[in-house]
Amino acid sequence: MKIYKIACSLFAAMLYCYATFAQTVKIVTNQVGYDLKSTKHAVIVAGKSDSFKTFQLVDADGKTVFTGEPVYTGPVDQWKNWVFYTIDFTPVSTKGTYTLQANDNGKTITSYPFIIDKNALEQYTLSDIIYYFKGQRCTGLFNKADSHISFEGRKKDSATVDARGGWYDATGDYGIHLSHLSFSTYFNPQQVSLTAWALLKTYRLLNAKPGTDFRQYKRRVLDEAMFGADFLKRMQVKNGSFYRSISAPGPGKLAKDRVIGAENKIYTIKKSKDGTFAAGNAEDDWKSFQCSYRSGGGVAIAALALASTFDTSGDFTNKQYLKAAENAFAFLEKHNAEMTNDGKENMLDDYCALMAATELYKATKKQEYKRAADKRAQNLMNRLTGWKNYKDYWRVNATDRPFFHAADAGLPLVSLLNYYPVANAATQQKIKEVTRRSVEHELRITHEVNNPFGYSRQLVQDTSGNRYSSFFYPHNTETAPWWQGENARLGSMATAARMAAELFTDDKPLHDSLESFATDQLNWILGLNPFDACMLEGTGHNNVEYGFFGTFEYTNAPGGIVNGITSGLNNEHDIDLNVSYAQTGKDYDWRWSEQWLPHATWYMLAVALHNDNPIQ
Repeated sequence: MKIYKIACSLFAAMLYCYATFAQTVKIVTNQVGYDLKSTKHAVIVAGKSDSFKTFQLVDADGKTVFTGEPVYTGPVDQWKNWVFYTIDFTPVSTKGTYTLQANDNGKTITSYPFIIDKNALEQYTLSDIIYYFKGQRCTGLFNKADSHISFEGRKKDSATVDARGGWYDATGDYGIHLSHLSFSTYFNPQQVSLTAWALLKTYRLLNAKPGTDFRQYKRRVLDEAMFGADFLKRMQVKNGSFYRSISAPGPGKLAKDRVIGAENKIYTIKKSKDGTFAAGNAEDDWKSFQCSYRSGGGVAIAALALASTFDTSGDFTNKQYLKAAENAFAFLEKHNAEMTNDGKENMLDDYCALMAATELYKATKKQEYKRAADKRAQNLMNRLTGWKNYKDYWRVNATDRPFFHAADAGLPLVSLLNYYPVANAATQQKIKEVTRRSVEHELRITHEVNNPFGYSRQLVQDTSGNRYSSFFYPHNTETAPWWQGENARLGSMATAARMAAELFTDDKPLHDSLESFATDQLNWILGLNPFDACMLEGTGHNNVEYGFFGTFEYTNAPGGIVNGITSGLNNEHDIDLNVSYAQTGKDYDWRWSEQWLPHATWYMLAVALHNDNPIQ
């Protein structure tokens, strides 16, 4: 682990870890470290009987370089029996390895070592993330099967497609998905297509950085990006959209069982006389396997259009990438509503179609794409609304139902700010106004309650119609029984905040608040959370290991990010992480400990946006 190589010998680190694990009171930090110029916060997790008056920042030589007073903030909701103190050491801007110490009536607690350095997260985590994507490539027997894969519910080999490539979706899912949860109407996450687009954007961002630090990173990022573009090209349906999913069913995850998945929670699956299953009838068969804008098609178009603008490519040419993107866009402009589960477009279609139209216009300068982007952007900007004391949240449908999301909460703003450079001056001014209103809502709702970690909160609504502000995604939504940790959402919000901050360089308080907000989300992922757990495998300590029915059949990969922390399993005002199979007796481990492609994707993009002008 890099942080320990910097801080101390392996033996000393092991002794240190043992001592710190024994503490019931602890100082939690970003376990990788802090950028020289960023805000620098830590939190003391304590009990009600503890009382901390002073803290010290100590360098690797044992010298105290900064002192201050912890600020008592008290309990958060019903999070265990914890109370919290915050520590601020933002003024320190000297490169080095440090620990924090805090004093409670003569007793001292000490944090794990961390660094302060220029581009800390880029230096010590970005390479791991890139290696994670490479390690998740579909290869071997699975890739061979996918080269002539058949369709769910049809006779084997009655029709096959070449769907080689792509990245496995999750620790326990060797399927490859543009999206899932299509049955839930408002909650489609963007998956493999988002990874391809984000890799291309990350390359552009790294390419704009001065010096040679990222020269080899760029080579690897571009390789992964074109690998993703090739997969999306293969998944594009002639005269259609994209196949939404490669499913990997069965306990053995056998290559022979892989199929192009049907939207079988939307369309009726009927048993034929020959014993096979068919999705819907012949006229609607194309709907059963292909995706709408919101179920992966929009961002897939965006990724292919962006890939077409590069001076390199993968197995296909740049012209072929563009042709696939244009064909899919033409199809979805006519048929998108038919492809959805309820026959209606909503906010997710707006921001996914905006991504598609924007990248197509940037690639071709065709006015038809500019008009489509203008329309979707206007739709999106008209979606700010209010309810009770909450103003300027996004409404997801035609009423005032709030948009909230477990993975892509930042994507509406990301899509709007990605469009910003091609908008006319009047529209750019409106985008800036809408962005201000939206981010001010985010900052208000995040800090409306005691929140020492700065964890991004949302206005949510459950299936009973209860509407309330919350730290975590509710258990009782249209996606039930699916709910899980939200590290992808935190990465998406950090991405949106960093993009938005660049619009407000003329408003330093707002700009700095957004940068701090983004840092808070990344800090949480990297260990500044009540469980003192770094959720990036192979970095820091207390990594969250995946279990499956009490076994280690599925094991997390270095460089991947787990689902993360949720509300309490039995009390949604509480907080939980990695409640074991031994405790639950159910297959719940994945809710916290399974790695998922969108977590690493959003984290990578947020880190790449550091100290850059992302509006390009």
